[in-house]
Amino acid sequence: MSGDGHTLSWHLVRWLLLALSVQGASQAAHADAPRLGPFELPQPQELAVPTGDEHFSPFEALNGSFSSPEHCAQVPNGLWIEHEGRGDCIRYYPHGLAEGGNRSVLIYFAGDVMLRNTRGVRFITGSYIERSPASIASDMAEWSTLAGRPTIYIARPGIYGSSGDHNMRRHPREIALMNRAVDMIKERYNVSSFILSGHSAGAQIVAGLLNRRTDISAAVMSSGLVSVKQVSRFWERRRSLPGRLLYDSRNFYDPVDEIDRIATDPKPQIYVISDPEDRVVPFFSQLYYVRRLRSAGFDPQHVYAQAADPRRHLLALNGRLAAALLAQGRSTNEIRRALTDFELDQRE
Repeated sequence: MSGDGHTLSWHLVRWLLLALSVQGASQAAHADAPRLGPFELPQPQELAVPTGDEHFSPFEALNGSFSSPEHCAQVPNGLWIEHEGRGDCIRYYPHGLAEGGNRSVLIYFAGDVMLRNTRGVRFITGSYIERSPASIASDMAEWSTLAGRPTIYIARPGIYGSSGDHNMRRHPREIALMNRAVDMIKERYNVSSFILSGHSAGAQIVAGLLNRRTDISAAVMSSGLVSVKQVSRFWERRRSLPGRLLYDSRNFYDPVDEIDRIATDPKPQIYVISDPEDRVVPFFSQLYYVRRLRSAGFDPQHVYAQAADPRRHLLALNGRLAAALLAQGRSTNEIRRALTDFELDQRE
């Protein structure tokens, strides 16, 4: 069969599965373990506004949420951002920002909270269900104290208090919304430069902004989804339900494609922190990104680490430590030694 015939067949199978899917079939498990079937349509609701110790909703993270300029005005530190004819309320969590101006600010982007099993069923991680605005604020306060600089957690679309659809992550719109959020924060707080840190899919955001902005002095990417199409192909071959039925990775934004747009005067400091045994974002994809940076004339520091979790993936704290040390003006050797010491402490 021709390539076009294969494409038509896959679209037909997808349509049939969608038509035959029973709405609510996975809803019965929501009380204990929220799920969405591979072809179950999300049911978005108005963005909730948790405060303090109130937890974020896993149902909202699965199904998406919507807002409006009026609704967003009631969201603490909410930014109403329109892109391509649609608006979203992007929430951020700042610590230590001065009213008059801020020379350097650290920003963090978290990874995905929605995962798929081998059959394509979507679920929300347990760690997300335990999070709250207060816990994020506490993290940012600790990070700010360590760095000696203001810090900001920007919530990606659809999670951690921002409206949007987390099902649509990876796409250029997510990068555009985050880029505009940084623009608005820069203007509001008179920020001169940023140090960015991102973990896993949050590193895709960092790499995407690195390709677009001239005000990033340093960028740290831990366990980074920085070669998106490579990783998509890797997982598509390993699911019992072919990935092409679930999404079209050709529409994903891949930072590797735009490395030549990174600012060169001055060149930003770039750190990539990887576990060679990473079972979520394959190490070869992170190494490929580093090699592409070097071939483009940059000098990224590629730090090998050993994550403590069973999947050898969780290096977010390592990344935030490196960013804090960069803010302090520490040397490359000092940062590498500190990361090694931190890793040893984590194992004890």
